[in-house]
Amino acid sequence: MKRIVTGFVLVILAVAVLLDIQPLSAADNDFLIYFENSTLTLKSQTLDRTVYLPLQEIVRHLGLASTDATGASTFTIQGQNSRLVLTPGSGFISYNDQPILLQNPVRRDGGQWLVPLDFLSQGLSRVAGVEFRYKPGTRRVFAGKVMTTELAMNAQSLGALTRLTLRAGSPIDVELQKETAQHRAVLVLKSRAIDPARERLDYKDALVQSVTFDDSDGMPRLLISMADDVRDVRLTSSDGNRVYFVDFVREIASEATPPTTPAPLAAAPPPRPNANAPTGAGVRVIVIDAGHGGIENGAANSGTLEKDLTLLLARRLRTTLQSRLSATIVLTRDSDIDLTSEARAGVANNNQASLLVSLHTGYSPDKTASGSSIYVMKPDFTGGLSEPAGGRMFLPWYMAFRTNAAASQALAENLQKNLNQALPGWKFPIRFGPMGVLASATMPAIALEVGNLNNDANAKMLAEPEFQAKLTATIAEAIEQFAGGGRKQ
Repeated sequence: MKRIVTGFVLVILAVAVLLDIQPLSAADNDFLIYFENSTLTLKSQTLDRTVYLPLQEIVRHLGLASTDATGASTFTIQGQNSRLVLTPGSGFISYNDQPILLQNPVRRDGGQWLVPLDFLSQGLSRVAGVEFRYKPGTRRVFAGKVMTTELAMNAQSLGALTRLTLRAGSPIDVELQKETAQHRAVLVLKSRAIDPARERLDYKDALVQSVTFDDSDGMPRLLISMADDVRDVRLTSSDGNRVYFVDFVREIASEATPPTTPAPLAAAPPPRPNANAPTGAGVRVIVIDAGHGGIENGAANSGTLEKDLTLLLARRLRTTLQSRLSATIVLTRDSDIDLTSEARAGVANNNQASLLVSLHTGYSPDKTASGSSIYVMKPDFTGGLSEPAGGRMFLPWYMAFRTNAAASQALAENLQKNLNQALPGWKFPIRFGPMGVLASATMPAIALEVGNLNNDANAKMLAEPEFQAKLTATIAEAIEQFAGGGRKQ
């Protein structure tokens, strides 16, 4: 009897493979449609690798009139001045007697009408007067005027802790729930319609095993699976609740342990600039900023985008610095996300960085120009405020650069010397200007602009791996010289 049952199960599995039947768990079947004032949770089905939704439930939720003509095998949806007709097994639907072709056919199973996702935008939106927005690979649709909050996340190992950074498009409240027994942390995101850049964070280290976005029950949250070594989890907000830092710590910090939670984004620097400050001694954390990102492409040339080049260079520079220095290397972004200048400086400030380098490519309307630049914050920039007699007791956040102005210029001069020697023919003048990413940095900070992406020869060279390797090695050497005694043994 046992052999018969086993054989029967194997036959079923074989048939499932041949018919491409993909069993899904109950949780995986949850599909959400976010409306302006409500959320509809549906049980989807995956047939022939296509996601199907139950049509009648959507129609009822929208309050539309419909007719299920069993004899004629048609389903009709009636709008105010429109009509939509479906037939099972056909990819054609009829809108006011005009045929529309879907990518996959409509199905009818056990009296239930099932429609593919593109039916929402191609057909239902016409009779309902509602726009449906769907991102491939997700399990949610945003309908009509529903306001969404974009969410980006990345994680980095910072020695004894792992830091998960969340960046939201608008302020949100986040609640941390520690489920120690399950080795899990849950971040409840108190915003009804979250639109995550990624469903799952492609990151794993000794402390964090997985980070997954879940809103299957209509309550957006992040599920973080932790290793046994995690002894504490800390949540800190910044940038008006647009940025959150979640620290997973190996051991609970004692009073003698330096704080690992990030400092406020607008933390006040020391009261007076120190022209005699050491230029590089004690460099522990270096932050590399890849310019632009997300909707901000930066300069472009024949499909080559500045945001992509700066991210490539930042990753190369991180690898090179990790092999040469004992410092921790942090990127402001490690994916294609958009950050404000203040948020970029905030990453450096919150990580108590010793150095910030922002990478860019240049652009000039003159296609023959090939000038590069090293930028330092303009020395006399005051944000429109005059300097009071006797100086300032505290500097505003947008004047934090002044405390390290001398060190920033020393770094720029050292980098200029190295680049001019390594890249003959390329000029790297030092320029001064009111750059947002440098203004609020509480450490030595510069911005490097390489070449002219509108110059075809420059664009070609910037895209070559050999040039990128030489450029980043030269930058790393200059930083190593600036860092002084921080070299790896």
